[in-house]
Amino acid sequence: MRPALLLLLALAPGCTRPLDEPVTPATESKEAQPPAAPASASTTTELDPRFVPLLAAAFRDYKAWGRIDDELRWAPWLCRMPQPGRTRMSAAEDGGHARKLYSVFAKDQHPYPIIHTAAPVPQPVGQIVVKESYLPELMDKPIPQGELAALQEMPATADHFNPYVRVGDRVYRASRLAGAYVVLKVAPETPGTDAGWVYGTVTPEGEVTSAGRVASCMGCHVSARHERVFGLAPSQNGDN
Repeated sequence: MRPALLLLLALAPGCTRPLDEPVTPATESKEAQPPAAPASASTTTELDPRFVPLLAAAFRDYKAWGRIDDELRWAPWLCRMPQPGRTRMSAAEDGGHARKLYSVFAKDQHPYPIIHTAAPVPQPVGQIVVKESYLPELMDKPIPQGELAALQEMPATADHFNPYVRVGDRVYRASRLAGAYVVLKVAPETPGTDAGWVYGTVTPEGEVTSAGRVASCMGCHVSARHERVFGLAPSQNGDN
């Protein structure tokens, strides 16, 4: 089996808890104050050059894999209208992922835990998951339903993405890519990894700014239910 990598945006502690309170006033601007961006190469020492090419290649290729919750890429199988991929907001209240908007892509979508099961779902060597992070923009108008309806008419090969999320009585839009928080899986016996898992960050321009045993990522992902993978949190959009 070829060397494998698993990319996943690292969720901060508490990010899997339900979002049950409105966004704090600090984010209530036309374009909310962005969450902490991936650390630059000048501010991190957790940059193992062995893994940089793998992270860079995955960041280059992941768009073609599709968002894990984009139902419009598949033949109808649900007893409702298929939905596009949706923006989600992290429920983390502090740290690098606080109130961050995100969307997830996966190379091998079958083992990625979209529906939470009683037993943990193992993630195979060779899986790649990329979690995009966006700058949140506070909207001063309702979600444009015509824009969302147009997604239904796009070809199955397109990127169907609903960039809006409703939090209480506020609506936010994923305005610009802020970067990607990643975790990479290689063979478990690989030296310098977390039992085969390597963490890192990538800028919107594709620069790998951290890669390796990144302590802030490891501290959260060691408690993930599906090996080092949390799975997809419920959308706050309801039926929007």
